[in-house]
Amino acid sequence: MPLTKRKQIQALRGAALGATILLRGRARAAAWTLHEILRLGPTLLRNSDLNGPVAKHFRTAQPEVWLTIDDGPDPEQTPRVLNLLESHQARASFFVVGKNVDWNRPLCRRIVEAGHTLENHTYSHPSALFWAMPCCAIRGEIARCSHAIRVAAGVSPSWFRSPAGLTNSCVHPAAARAWLRVAGWSADGLDGLPGRDPELAAARILSGVKPGAILLMHEGPGRSSARVLELVLSGLSSRGFRCVIPDGKDVE
Repeated sequence: MPLTKRKQIQALRGAALGATILLRGRARAAAWTLHEILRLGPTLLRNSDLNGPVAKHFRTAQPEVWLTIDDGPDPEQTPRVLNLLESHQARASFFVVGKNVDWNRPLCRRIVEAGHTLENHTYSHPSALFWAMPCCAIRGEIARCSHAIRVAAGVSPSWFRSPAGLTNSCVHPAAARAWLRVAGWSADGLDGLPGRDPELAAARILSGVKPGAILLMHEGPGRSSARVLELVLSGLSSRGFRCVIPDGKDVE
């Protein structure tokens, strides 16, 4: 059976580390450099599963997608997003930031009461540093966010998504310790970028739509969250697709 890319990289890292013990001089330095490239390379790739399993789709034969919305809740954007979801009879998972949860607990309860789920997106969303944070700090970010969700809405998350989708070797063990699986995506409109054109963002998301796709969107200050969502939901409806929250066992 052929090795997966993750196992291939792990094997190469092991060989490179072993070479640093056996070799001397420049050869040893080259082996150590290769080891560090193989260690850090996957960490710098968005949505990468080279450090561990990352869910990017779910099994279904129906025209269904899983809509996921990062970075909320936001007191301005989230109510508009919820109204759009209701008007289209769509369900979504909100990957929330813990400190935003603490500031908007009633909004979190409204999300759950509307039939959506709250998932873990760290407590403080340290997107610039998360990929390089030590294991203890990553565990703390995950634990504090889950705690904030439980206090605000009385539910526990099932999924974790890293800020910017960057995972280092600490993320999967930390998520597993918190009983969370790591979620990625299969369609991303880059709508979280400043000044992103809503039409372009929606078109990019819709280009990745197929049965079982996981759609990534964002909300928050300075973003055209509601407009992008409106375009995406209209596009999905015209194609006969529904937004559902899949059974966890079907997500891969």
